This record gives sequence, structure tokens and C-alpha cells, in this order.
Amino acid sequence: MLNFPFASPQAPNPTPSPMIDASPFSWLPAGVAFLRRRLLVIAGCGGLGLIIGVGYLMSATPQYTAVATLSIDTRRAHPVGGQQSSADWQSESAYVESQVELIRSPATLRGVVERLQLDSHPDFMPRPAGLVETMFLTAKLWLTGTGDTLIDPASRGRAVAGTSLSRRLEVWRIGTTSVVEVRVRTPDRELSARIANAVTEAYTAQQLVAISETTRRAGGWLETRIVELRGQAVAADRAVQEYKARNNIVDVGTGAGIGLLNEQQLGELNVQVAAARARLAETQARYQRARASTVNGVTEGVVSDLGQNAVMARLREQYLDGSRRLVELTARQGANHGAVVLQRNEVAELQRSIQNELARLTETFRGDYEVAQANLQVIQERLAEQIAIAAQTNIERSELRSLQSSADAYRQIYETFLQRFTQAMQDQSYPISDARVAAVALAPIEPSHPRAAIVLAVALGLGLAFGMTAAVVREAMDGTVRTMAQLRRATALDCLGVVPRHHALTFAKGWRWGRARRTSALRGQRLVPTAFLQAVRDPDSGIAEAVHSVRVAAARQSARGRDVRVIGCVSAVVKDGASTFAANLAFALAAEGQRTVLVDWNATSPGLTEALAPHQRIGLQDLASGEASLTEAAWTDPETGLRFIGQSHSFGRRREVLTAASARGILARLRAGHDVVILDLPPLLASGTAVRLSDLVDGFVLVTRWGSTTQSMLAEALSRTAAADALFLGVVLNGCDPARMRHYPTEAAGSVQLGAPAPMPVA
Repeated sequence: MLNFPFASPQAPNPTPSPMIDASPFSWLPAGVAFLRRRLLVIAGCGGLGLIIGVGYLMSATPQYTAVATLSIDTRRAHPVGGQQSSADWQSESAYVESQVELIRSPATLRGVVERLQLDSHPDFMPRPAGLVETMFLTAKLWLTGTGDTLIDPASRGRAVAGTSLSRRLEVWRIGTTSVVEVRVRTPDRELSARIANAVTEAYTAQQLVAISETTRRAGGWLETRIVELRGQAVAADRAVQEYKARNNIVDVGTGAGIGLLNEQQLGELNVQVAAARARLAETQARYQRARASTVNGVTEGVVSDLGQNAVMARLREQYLDGSRRLVELTARQGANHGAVVLQRNEVAELQRSIQNELARLTETFRGDYEVAQANLQVIQERLAEQIAIAAQTNIERSELRSLQSSADAYRQIYETFLQRFTQAMQDQSYPISDARVAAVALAPIEPSHPRAAIVLAVALGLGLAFGMTAAVVREAMDGTVRTMAQLRRATALDCLGVVPRHHALTFAKGWRWGRARRTSALRGQRLVPTAFLQAVRDPDSGIAEAVHSVRVAAARQSARGRDVRVIGCVSAVVKDGASTFAANLAFALAAEGQRTVLVDWNATSPGLTEALAPHQRIGLQDLASGEASLTEAAWTDPETGLRFIGQSHSFGRRREVLTAASARGILARLRAGHDVVILDLPPLLASGTAVRLSDLVDGFVLVTRWGSTTQSMLAEALSRTAAADALFLGVVLNGCDPARMRHYPTEAAGSVQLGAPAPMPVA
């Protein structure tokens, strides 16, 4: 067994103090830590964005923007008609927005192209078709039978120039005002100013022509239409008056406006029907309660309506007094006393009186119910008569309403058309535009695009945003073990130690190692890799502390009555450092004077055998089959006395799987001749060897690599050993990066410092 001076049971870990309420800025340290550990990605993407921005500034062609200002005011004073009718602000805003779209319209741009002959300018001329465009046009012509080749070259040039101008033109309304800015951006400052002024002039001329043409056509049509509408309005009004005279329809004034008398009566009857129905429901309910009432209910006060009757109230009071006296006399004189008999007869007589009064009240309530029912029937009959009269009246008035609506519509249309005709004649005489040029465009002095500050700021912002996104994605997708808290959540085991990443723990199989091993072989020695002796040569290293923690955990289990002599070092996946840790643990225990044997039980990837005994032909399989003795199969280190048993290199033995009986026999022999047996087992997710040996191994040590093995892999690996009830002494976090590990948040209580052993498991 492991010899450790402090093998007595340890006191349980102190109960952590209650957590203090988190401060409002408790997220700030975690955010700063996230930025620090992902600073390289974020800064790299930001720098790349700046480089792209600088490249864009160096390759971009300077653009000059000329600005012309238009004022669009629909409420200007008219030279003839005075102030125009003002509309609400929503209508004015919609009108200004409509004019903005008209400035951008193809008709306006077509006029600018024709006036300045932009179709012959190099910046607006059609470019030669490239290979892809030529293939597309050929396919379109072949599939549809039509293409751009059938269009007139001059028309195509004007269309292309107009499209190019629309991309260089910007029309903006300034806030909610009626001021509109026309911006044109080209590489030539003089050309930008000419195009901006041409756009405003083309829009103004187009608006004048449209107003003049519209008013001229509208005036001729309105003049003809007014004559027709005047005759239709007069005829419709005459038809209304004649229909009223024939049907004796006279409107009267009411509180709600103009209406008929039968409509008022119909409303009053509706109110009376509702009141009668409420009265009927009330009397019916009272009658039904009276019918369902009993003498006991009246005397006990259950029926509240009957208690309002004076006679019933007096009889109930007498009945209660008589009943009380009867109870008192019965208690004093007995049930057969004469006074008791007389009092009992009096109570019975009061009950009969109450029953008679209850019957009389029931008949009274029934009469009220019948009266209410008859009253409701009479009112409903009157309501039906009024409904019939109102229906007939409505039938007669339906045609009147149609005639009246037609007359009102014709009169309104006639007045509207007359007003519009007058206004159209005035507009035709004085065709003016609602827009005027407030400021002509001048040739700009400095280029407007690209702006170095904006481009660099946007490039830097996009680069930082992309870097932050990439950092967040990498952080979210990183499911590996980075902190002690993640390790405990994934394994439910305590951390035995944190082993920092160190070049001395890296076992390199290069040509230098081969040459050194051959030189040692010529001297009759075997070379042990430095990575396997780190715990022995550097007692202050992290792996030495982890080895010490394993001894402490094993000693605690021994103090509880479970002898831990066979320790299996296992990992979840390959290359987590389980073999290196097993070798360090074995060499450290052997250096302390304990009889230790190290067994390479990993038949699929015998890394320890290739490092310590690459030329040894006899191994574990020969020992299991009885073809070799323990002395022949083991190699002994002359410095520490460690015995090592590797995999067999004989033909057909390399990948042979040991049976349960042979494994039990080998471990029994190793237990008998050694104090500690260290097994290097295959990974849990790659082989089931560790699960099959769970009843033979006293304790397992799980080794996982920092930032390599995911938490789900660890949980899946440990779930395979749940049914076997294997004892895990703890877990060793291997290959940690101390500089990066400080940037990950740790638990406030129970955190493990780098290189120091964590609290030991209790069970």
C-alpha cells in the first residue's frame, strides 16, 4: 500500500460561507476577462479592417458633389386668385415627397441627358460587354428570341446614361420642411454643378408644361360637364319634393334631431318592455320562493322575503318564544307534565298559523306574477303594432332617402365642378410652378467621397464587430474544459492538480531521441525520457504536486478501510497525457523507496512501451499466457528501482486482448510482489478496458487536457463507468496555459491555484 505519514482520517472540508449578494457590476470582470483572452482575434480583425479601409482610400477615385436647392411651397400667393387654399401638414408633406420622386423620375433624367448630351460623355457611355454579360445576352436571345441587340444604339446609349445618372443623383428633403436638395456626384467638379443645375431646370420646365396642359384639358371638360350637372341637380331636387307631397311625409324635430313620431313611440315601448320583463322576473322569483318555502324555513329565517310581512314576522316571533318556553318547561318539569303538554299544543297551533299565512302569501305572490305577465303581454302587442307601422313607413321612406341622396350628390358635385372650373381658368391664364430654385449649384472645391475619417472609422468598426462576433462564436462553440468549475461540473470529481504546459513534459520522438537512445544502448543502458522524470527532478513542479495529491487521495481511502494499491491512469480521449502522468507517478513512488511496477495496458497505442522498452520482445501478453516469468517480462530502472512491463512485440501478440481471468491472475501476482501497481489504460471512449478492470483496479485517476477535451466527452466517458461502480480518486487537469488560464473566471470559493493540489474527494 502507499506509505504516507498523514494517513489518518482528515476533517471534512469547511463549509463555505454564504455567498454575498452580487454587485450590480459583477458581470464586468467576466467581460474584461473575455476581452483579454480573445484580444488577439478582435484586434487582428480590427487591424485587418483598417488595412482594407486604407487600401480602399488609396484605390478609390475622388468624387465631387454639387448641391442645388429647390423650394416647393404650395401655399404661395397666387398673382390673380390671391392666397391658395391651405391643406393640412400631412397633405403638404405627401405633396413634397411626391415632387421628390418626380425629380428622380426617368422623364426628368431623360431631359437632362438630352440637354447635356451625357450619352456621349465617357463616364456615362455604355461600357463594352464583358464575357459574362455577352453570354447572358446570347442566352436571352436564344431562349426568348429578343435581346438588347434589337434596340436602337442611340436609344440604348440614352437609357444607359439615364441609369448611370440615377445612381449618381441624390434627392433629399431637409427634415419636414419644403426645401429639397439635389446632389450630383461625379469625378469632375464642373460636370457635377452643370448636372445639378440641369436637373432643377428640367424639373421646373416639366412642371410648368404639365400644369399648363392639365389646366387646358380640364377647363374644356369641366365646361361641358357643368351644364350637364346643373340640369341633373335641378331634376333630382324636384323629384324629392314631388315624392314627399304624394306620400304625405313631413319631418318633425325631436330631441335627437329630425325624425318621426312612431320612431319615438317605438323607443318608449322598448323601454317599457324591458321594465315589464324585469317586473315579471321579480314576481316569478318571489312566487317560486314562496311555493318552495316550508314552516321550518320561515321559523329558522332562511326565507328572507316572507320576513318582511308583519303578520308572518309576529307569528315567527311567537313561535320562537313558545319553542323556547317549551324547551325550558321540558327541562324543569319533564316531557309529560301538563304545562309542557299545553305549551306543546300552543307551539303546534303556531305552526299551523304560519302554514296558513304562508299559503295566503303564496297566493298573493301568484296574483302579482299573473298581473305582471299580463302587463308584459299587452306592452309586447303594442310594440309589435308599432314595429309594423315603422316597417311600412321605412319602406315608403327608402325611395325618399335614395332620391334625397341623389339630389344632394348632384348639388355637391355641381358646386365642386363650378369651383374647379373657375380655378382652372385662372391657372390656365397664369401657369406658374410651385417650385423655385433657392440656390444654384456651384463647382465643389474639395472631394466629398471617399471621406478618410468615415471610411477608416467604418472599416475599424466593422473589423471590430466581425472580430467580436468571431470571438463570441468561438467562445460559444468552445466546450472544452477551461476552469475548475467546468471540470467539476463535467466530472463531479475533485481536481487533484493542475499541470502547466511545459516543454519538459513533451515527449518528442525525433531523430535526436533515436540517436540518444542508440548511444545509451551501446553503453548497456536504457534511456528514460525526461518527461517521465519531471516529478522526481522538480519537486516544485505542477506534475509533482499532482502526484502528491494522488498519494494523499489514496492514503485517505486507505484510512477509510479501502486499500488502494492498484491505480489506473486513464483519459477520455487519446493524447490527453495519461501515459506521461502514469510514468511520473510510478517513477516518483519508486524514487521514494516503494516497490512500484508500471504496466503498459494500452494494447492499441503502447506509448510507454515504445519509449521505455522498444526492443524488448517479451511483454504483458507473454506473462499472461505463462510463456514468460515476471523477471523476464519486466525491465527495472537502475536509478529508482521501478519495474516496467510493456506490451509484447512477439508476432501475433501485439494486439491480443487479455481475458478477465488472465488479467486477474497478472494483477494478483503483481500485488503480491509490489507495494503499488500503476496501470496505463486505454482511453475510456476508445476502449472498454478500464470498465472491464474496474473490479480489479482499486482507484482510477482521470487525466484530461486543458482546452482540448470537451465537457461532453468527459461526461460521456464517466457515464460508461457508472454501472461498474469504479472508484475515481480524482481528475488531473493537464497541459494548462497559465497565462491564458488567468483570463477565465474562477469560483469565489474552493478555487484551485495553479500548480497546487485541490481539495480531495471525501468518498
